[in-house]
Amino acid sequence: MVSFVRYLLTAGAATVVDVALVQALLSLDLLRQPVFFTLAIAVGAFSGMTVNFALSSRFVFASDQRSTREQYGSFLLISLTTLLLRVVVAHGLVAMLAMPAMAWTATLPIGAPAERLAHLGAVGLVTIYSFFAHKHVSFAGGFLALFASKSAVRP
Repeated sequence: MVSFVRYLLTAGAATVVDVALVQALLSLDLLRQPVFFTLAIAVGAFSGMTVNFALSSRFVFASDQRSTREQYGSFLLISLTTLLLRVVVAHGLVAMLAMPAMAWTATLPIGAPAERLAHLGAVGLVTIYSFFAHKHVSFAGGFLALFASKSAVRP
């Protein structure tokens, strides 16, 4: 539980970087197009993942005896799955917010309200997956260790 709280704090700092960047990019009208919305999410995610790795490796997870480069490789792969999941969830939330029952969101006094709310919702929903994936893969020996532990024969 302590490591999850520490992860929330360090990931929170990374999320501030991510969210601030994406929300600033959403001020550009061009980014309201689906392809550019995805690009904005990716730019924010890559910025946030760099901060997250630096803080998580220092304050949250114990070293697994691999080099920083190897740990970062695992971290990057998990972060890419997190990014993919975040994009899927964000686009799903944009579609949900376009439904007639959610029409009130269009009246919010901000530009691109559906995209902004969808991005924030996706970040929140994907955080738990991110923690467990980094805990059990990025900082626990990587993918090879994960697959080796699954294939080991137990007496």
